[in-house]
Amino acid sequence: MTITPELRSEIADLANAYALAIDDGELDRWPRFFASDCLYKIIAKENFDSGLPLGLLMCDSQGMLQDRMEAFSKLNVFGPRSWRHMLGAVYTTGSEKEISARTNFVIFETLAGKDTHILCAGEYRDIIIREHGALKFRERLCVYDTTMIPNSIVRPI
Repeated sequence: MTITPELRSEIADLANAYALAIDDGELDRWPRFFASDCLYKIIAKENFDSGLPLGLLMCDSQGMLQDRMEAFSKLNVFGPRSWRHMLGAVYTTGSEKEISARTNFVIFETLAGKDTHILCAGEYRDIIIREHGALKFRERLCVYDTTMIPNSIVRPI
């Protein structure tokens, strides 16, 4: 089965809802975008392209996602800021059973009283499945373009 226009729209809605939840600070929603068996990783493009596994952050279960969400929300201390994702078009391949998707992203960050700057840019590399009737990320690799990333990753990318 090919990816229908309706399914392509549903995939784009998933990508947009994910970004809005993070931008709106609704981090309690973040783990719900993932399948029960999942992988989330923030990794430099250099490592990704070289096949090197080391990333900035990795969660390989719902429990780890929940733990990171708690840390991002309640344990980490940081100054007030806002994030704004800008997403490119979602490119998809595969079928209804398992979808591969690639989406370019830029995340802008504004610290209180400061100018807005680009926090990072890169590409989401996703494997999406349907679980309990809803599309979920089985795998979300956040591949950022630079070799260095600012030390202010205070939310999921």
